[in-house]
Parts: sequence; structure tokens; C-alpha cells
Amino acid sequence: MIVDANANLGNWPFRRTSYNDPKRLLERLARVDIDRAWVVSLDAVMYKNVHAANAPLAEMAAEYPALMPVATINPTFPAWERDLVECKESLGYRGVRAYPNYHQYELGDPAFDDFLAVADDLDMFVEIAVRMTDERHHHPLCMVPPVELAALPDLAAKYPRLPIMLINAKNTDLVPLIEPTEGMENLWFEMSHIEGTGGVEQLGRSLGLEHILFGTHAPYYYPESAILKVTRECEFSEEEQEAILYGNAGRLLASAGP
Repeated sequence: MIVDANANLGNWPFRRTSYNDPKRLLERLARVDIDRAWVVSLDAVMYKNVHAANAPLAEMAAEYPALMPVATINPTFPAWERDLVECKESLGYRGVRAYPNYHQYELGDPAFDDFLAVADDLDMFVEIAVRMTDERHHHPLCMVPPVELAALPDLAAKYPRLPIMLINAKNTDLVPLIEPTEGMENLWFEMSHIEGTGGVEQLGRSLGLEHILFGTHAPYYYPESAILKVTRECEFSEEEQEAILYGNAGRLLASAGP
């Protein structure tokens, strides 16, 4: 089994995306033997009210058991707490993603702290999108810097039961976290943007291979790239490879509660 912990449905305003509906996405992932995917709404990132995308995403994914939808919440928008409760209790979401850079707040802001506290109370896991795509590809009128992660270790320590996963983080984002996050069991790292031959193995052994999740960022990125990073570029044992490809995703879900 292979679980893609970082796939997308919908449209991105600055690039045409193919395979962006549930059926075609699953067909595309199946070409490289990916069985299941956690999906978010690309549309939600640019909505003023991001919660407007959560119900449609849940409805689409409900028809495809291989897909697990992840909600989007902006904790600076009015009534976000009500929206997050609805995502968990009415729509059945187990995880929620935040886009601090696109929604213009920092990890150290009180609003984000409040968001983590509510997610913790609801037994949800939290994804933090460090970027949506390489900054060199941004539209010149929409240059969005990556999320500053200096506050992350303190937040993870404050909410030790809350699984927090970084999405779309590059090597340069993760290296400064190696020492401050040592021994933290609630931090997880998705690998789609880790670069360099053997880069996933090098960073994984520093951060803890048991906390690395396989992700493709499909359909924005080709899923073949992520597969090759794990199966060809690195010298993982069979057990380590299985943990990255699906085992760690199961452990994260188990740690987040029902």
C-alpha cells in the first residue's frame, strides 16, 4: 500500500491542473501504485471564506473511499471556530490545514495558538502548508514567501497531544528544526518538496524516519518524482520504506483520535 498524504483537488489560479477531480486524480495516482490519498481543496486557498470549500470537498470524497479529505480553516476569519467544529462533527473531517502565508498571519500570532487549541480539543490533526509552490514560479503580482517556522517547536511543545504536520517544506526549511524538535513525537514532515539525491533519507534520519510521510503534491507535481525519491534515490530498508509509504500515515491518524 502507498498513501499519499499531500494531494489536491480543484483549481489553482496561476496554473492549469489536470487530473484535478477525484476520479482522474485516483487514476493518475494509480499509475504509480498509490492506493490512497489525503486531499485538500486548491480552491480554498484563495477564497475569502475558505470554509465554503469544505462541504463540497467532503461530498466529493465521500464517493471515493480511497480519498480522505482534509479541511481548510483561516483562523483570522470570523466564526472560524464554528466552522472547524462543523468540519469535525458534521462533515467528518479528521484533519485541517492552515495557510498562514496566504491568509496573512504568523505561527506566533494568538489567532494561530487559539486554532491549535480548538483542533486539539476536537482530536484533529493539523497541517501547516509552508508554501504552495516554489517561489521562483510565483506570479509577479502574487509573490508569497514561505511560512516562518521559528515558533513551531514551542507550539508543538505546548500541544503535545496534537499531531502537527508540515506540508511542502524544503530542505532549507527543515534543517533549522532538527535540533529544536528533537524528541517531539507530535511533529510530522511530508516529503514532496525535499530535494537532492538521497535528500529524503538524509533529512529523515535527522528528523526521525518514523515521522516522515510520503506525499506527492499531485496533480501540481508529478507523482513519479515522489516515488523515485523514496524507492530509487535512498537506501532504505524494506521496513523503513514501508513506514514512509504508508505506515507513518497510519500512526499519525491513530495519534489524532477517532
